Amino acid sequence: MLSALTWAAVALSTLPATDVAPSSRFYIEPYLQDVRADAAVVVFTTEQPSVALVHVESQRGEKRGIVSGPALTHKVRIDGLSSGVRYRYFVSVRKQGDLTGMESVSAQSEFTTMAPGLPFLFLVYGDCRDRDADHQAVVRGMLRERPDLVVQTGDMVSRAGDTGQWRRYFAAVSPLIRSVPMYPALGNHELRGDPEAAHFFRYFVLPSQGVERKRRPVYYSFRYGNALFVLLDGNSPLDADQAAWLSRTLDDASKDPSIRHSFAFVHQPPYSVGAYCGSERLQRRLVPILRRYGVRAVFAGHEHAYQHLERGGLRYFVTGGGGAPLYTRSTSCNVEDDMALRLFRAEHHYLRVQVDGDAATLMAIASNGEVLERVLLHEPVVPDRDDIEAPPTLAAAPKATERSTKPAPPRSSGRVFRPSLAMFLLVLSGVAMIIGLLLLTAPRARRRTDLNPHAKRRLRR
Repeated sequence: MLSALTWAAVALSTLPATDVAPSSRFYIEPYLQDVRADAAVVVFTTEQPSVALVHVESQRGEKRGIVSGPALTHKVRIDGLSSGVRYRYFVSVRKQGDLTGMESVSAQSEFTTMAPGLPFLFLVYGDCRDRDADHQAVVRGMLRERPDLVVQTGDMVSRAGDTGQWRRYFAAVSPLIRSVPMYPALGNHELRGDPEAAHFFRYFVLPSQGVERKRRPVYYSFRYGNALFVLLDGNSPLDADQAAWLSRTLDDASKDPSIRHSFAFVHQPPYSVGAYCGSERLQRRLVPILRRYGVRAVFAGHEHAYQHLERGGLRYFVTGGGGAPLYTRSTSCNVEDDMALRLFRAEHHYLRVQVDGDAATLMAIASNGEVLERVLLHEPVVPDRDDIEAPPTLAAAPKATERSTKPAPPRSSGRVFRPSLAMFLLVLSGVAMIIGLLLLTAPRARRRTDLNPHAKRRLRR
């Protein structure tokens, strides 16, 4: 018996060439959200209110169909899946009320449910804006990685109120996210023309432990493998509820021995040397909490370049090279930003993080394939430079650094001098001759003064 996809292909082949448009009714092609061990969400948008059927087939040939609509934006949750299993799916849609019209059918795609306890790979990138060609070059590089999930650090479009820009964004990233779930952070451009982030909530299904939040500030967490992912709203860094939630979430994770890594994501970087520098508000409100619980790394966007920074025992990575115009390094940021910097590269790029047990390895990769940097995230962070290089005070002993183990340099004149025995006798005889001459020629009072050993020592100095 022919499958639904085969019947749709046969029907398409019988139409005139001018009418063949397999995906003409998809405004945004299907893509994945919130993939878990036992469930996944397929999201898509149609040009007109439509009824849809999501076809799902497991590796063992088990098939099912989930009906959605009528609606323009469809968010179809597929429950009852098996952990660590690969599934195939495609979507067929028909205009509402049109039972005889032509169905539009999406391309067939695949996804894999989460497998707890196994190594996994995730990618991080952000700041695509409306530079489609550069964005697509980054996506092509990400496709080669075959990741388990992708985290977007925000600024996917230039103006969120422009629906056409969202369509362009999803068209560019579709080859990746139709098979890999993407988890976004809210950028400042997601609020331009849309201060309540209505489009953001329309297009994304955020993981939730209860009722899904659909209001600002936008923060949430989810578990993947042995890691906790925490996404924050840098547009509202002083929000007290967000800070309290972050503290509770990380505190709960610290008590769970199965969580070996915690990763934090926020659009605005706490530290940076780009056009905007670091966010002092984030440093005051959220960074102390992240430090207290020792998150593995903090990922941000906003600045269109790659930056690796370290401060206060934490690593910070700025990955704003998803396609937007690149920034150069600023020389007018705060000293804390400058001291934190380890590497700055103005390149379109993405980050690749491999998690395997207690190890987590990050690679920053340019869109042309060049590896910009490799960092072992599980290794201890080097102490702050200003702490290492601070000069010792009179009240404190010098710090034990590499410099303290090297031989001391020769001391300058005016310090204690220890001559050899021969030199001592030679100097002593010369002094005796001079004293004798002074005794013969100088007045008695002058001789007493010159023979005073303390006065002689002061004279030599």
